[in-house]
Amino acid sequence: MATDIYQTVNTHYSALARSTSDNVAHHSQKVALSFGYNADELAAIPEGANLGVSCGNPLAVAGLKAVSCPTILKSE
Repeated sequence: MATDIYQTVNTHYSALARSTSDNVAHHSQKVALSFGYNADELAAIPEGANLGVSCGNPLAVAGLKAVSCPTILKSE
């Protein structure tokens, strides 16, 4: 049973990753936006990348905040 589920998921995502239709590309972009990627991030990814099959944008949901880095002192 687990092998059947694995094969079904593998087949589905493999076909989706290989697809080049405009409809799939539009859907993938909508999914990626809903996962937390913004338009600038989507514009910066390589052409053909499909973030619509990802597990989300961990940086968007992690609640990360900018911090200052301490100065590293070199020993002379």
